[in-house]
Amino acid sequence: MLPKIAVIVAADRDVLVSKLGLSKNSILGYEGSIAKVVDLRDWIYSSINIARQREDLTVVVWDADQLSSECQAVLLKPMEELGVVVNFILVVQNENLLSPTILSRGVVEYHYSEKLSEDKYWSEIRKCWSSGPSAIIAFVDQLSKDEAPLLLEEIILKLKAGLLNEVNQKRLESLNLALDCLADLKQTNINYKLSVDNFLINSWKLIKA
Repeated sequence: MLPKIAVIVAADRDVLVSKLGLSKNSILGYEGSIAKVVDLRDWIYSSINIARQREDLTVVVWDADQLSSECQAVLLKPMEELGVVVNFILVVQNENLLSPTILSRGVVEYHYSEKLSEDKYWSEIRKCWSSGPSAIIAFVDQLSKDEAPLLLEEIILKLKAGLLNEVNQKRLESLNLALDCLADLKQTNINYKLSVDNFLINSWKLIKA
């Protein structure tokens, strides 16, 4: 069975678990954000061996895009040797932070929040990018904390869709800025307006350059 690389944007873990048809009790999970090479190596082989005996279990590495390059290298051989039984998933927010060799071994799937209305913010964002910083600041000033991640999710969707038609360096850089901003918003003490302001102004600079 090919490994899955599940990209979650704005949606939380519970949403993803539901979308994948899993339950919390069926997951053998590992936190990539605190991974150490030796610990990860021991865990991955042990978990895969258990999952070979229990087809109802799924091996999941959370925040796999936060793994160091050394930790990512630990996953390469196990990903190649899963066989037809083991269900293996890497959960990420930004698949571009995974090495090309990891990406080549899995199937990328995108999972978005159910709250998303794709065209709720996009037209206003384009106006802001046309008008410049003052329009951006005025727009963000009206944005609530709950709306901020949905705004980022919609922008990410639009930028990814554009890349299907044309690989554009500015679009790629803006996409990475958006993904970084979304990651920042998950920090409880972050000033969300300042974070979104910085993202939109920096992406405006990219567009105008």
